[in-house]
Amino acid sequence: MVNLLTADLNLLVALDALLMERNVTRAGARIGISQPAMSSSLQRLRRQFDDQLLTRIGSSYELTPLAQVLQEDVSQILRMVERTFDAQAVFDPALSTRSFRIVTSDYCLTALSGTLMNMLQKEAPGVQVHFDAVTPQAVERIKETLQNADLMLIPKGHFSGFPHTELFTDNWVCVTGDTSAEKTLTVEQMRDARWARLFGTEVDSTLADRRVYDLQLGEKTDIIVDSFLMLPFAVAGTSRLALVQERLAQMLASVAGVKIMQLPISLPTLVECAWWHPSKSPDPGHQWFRRLVARAAAELDTATEPGSEPAAPGSIHISEPSEAERPEPLTAQYLPA
Repeated sequence: MVNLLTADLNLLVALDALLMERNVTRAGARIGISQPAMSSSLQRLRRQFDDQLLTRIGSSYELTPLAQVLQEDVSQILRMVERTFDAQAVFDPALSTRSFRIVTSDYCLTALSGTLMNMLQKEAPGVQVHFDAVTPQAVERIKETLQNADLMLIPKGHFSGFPHTELFTDNWVCVTGDTSAEKTLTVEQMRDARWARLFGTEVDSTLADRRVYDLQLGEKTDIIVDSFLMLPFAVAGTSRLALVQERLAQMLASVAGVKIMQLPISLPTLVECAWWHPSKSPDPGHQWFRRLVARAAAELDTATEPGSEPAAPGSIHISEPSEAERPEPLTAQYLPA
């Protein structure tokens, strides 16, 4: 048995970061230590467990079978420790120095962070927010992601079975670098055009991209990017097309030098949501934070809904489940577009 009085429990923090990131440099950056210091921690952990924990497969690292077993246990232990030290009968945001972690796309960050951070500055000046980029791997390992983050901001349709709050909606438009093009696309133009797309595989792409792909309208893809913000700039100066959220297109059209075009087909409305692990639901601080995120999202539409006339105050649908609501079974699954 390990003697807890002599054990270095800080190694649990390093272990959690290493198992999450599967990369020494990124793990060090995640917890704010240098790459050499994280390498030293990895060596100590390997001696502690008599196991490599991370093994190189090609150009990346994979978890050993023991590391896979440890991953969920370590994550849960650290979250329990955090909740123990953060425990308060009543959460006071004005006095709190708590740090919250959000996994999100650059699109949602661009749309929401300004309003959210202004609210935090006024109501909780000591609170910090750490933003992590959403990746296909984060979606594939959704339970693990939600255990290690406070919120994940991602639209409906990629998985189910976790509590969530609807934040805001958006429409899809096309952008092109051909500024002389007509405002409305035709189906034939979509079929003949070359495209820029996010990630590039059917599983990793958005529901809108999957719909276009299913209709065989976006098969000529020759530019692949890994962020929404890159899409307008990827097609700038060319006749290529890219599917972009209307809010983002309006923000970047003049900067990137692209034209916004309306689509001739119907695409699923983007319903952006905040998702969390059900174990966090009773936490007063977490309850306050997700209400704050929902309030920030509601302010996005107090002026104008994309593609419509100004909306009346309170017209945004916020559907936060009650704390007593039982979540569906915790299984992530891809849904049809």
